[in-house]
Amino acid sequence: LETSLTLAQSWTRNGKPYMLIDTVKRVLQTLDANQIPYAVIGGLAVSHHAVPRLTQDVDLIVAMEDAARFRALFPNCYQRGTAVVEVYEIEGTRVDVLPAKLRYQRAVVKNAVQGNIEGTPARVASVRDLILLKMFAAPNRPELAARRQDETDITGLLQMNSQSVAAND
Repeated sequence: LETSLTLAQSWTRNGKPYMLIDTVKRVLQTLDANQIPYAVIGGLAVSHHAVPRLTQDVDLIVAMEDAARFRALFPNCYQRGTAVVEVYEIEGTRVDVLPAKLRYQRAVVKNAVQGNIEGTPARVASVRDLILLKMFAAPNRPELAARRQDETDITGLLQMNSQSVAAND
C-alpha cells in the first residue's frame, strides 16, 4: 500500500499529486471511527498483494446501506455517481466508492484482510475477492487500457499469490 501511495503522491497531474497519503489515512480513520466496514480495492489493493504500481485514486467498497453514511461524513466532497460507483474529491484525492449490493461484493467487505499505511490500519480486499472483482470489471470496461490493466492485475495477483490461490477458487 505505502509504495503505491508514495508513487501517487509524487506523480502529478496539473501540478497536483494524484493523492496524498495523509488524506487516505484520514479517510480510513474516519471510516473506522464511525464503524463503517470497508475494503480497499483497485490498484492500492493490487499493490498490497502483488507488485506495487501507480494508481490515480483510492477505490473503496462499502455495504450499500453505508454509502449514504460515507457521503454524510465527507460533506461537499461528492462529485458524481452512477449505479456502480460514487466519485468523491477529498482534500485533492479522488476516492471512488463502490456500494456493495450483490452477495459477492458484500463478501469483499466481510473477508477484508488487515494492512496498514504508515501505522494506520487499512482493511484490504483479499486476493481471492480482488481477483473476482477484477474478473467481473474487466469485460465491462469501455476503455481498452483499463481493461488491459485489469487483466495485468489479475495475472500479477495470480503469479505473486500462487501458493494461496487454489484452482477451485
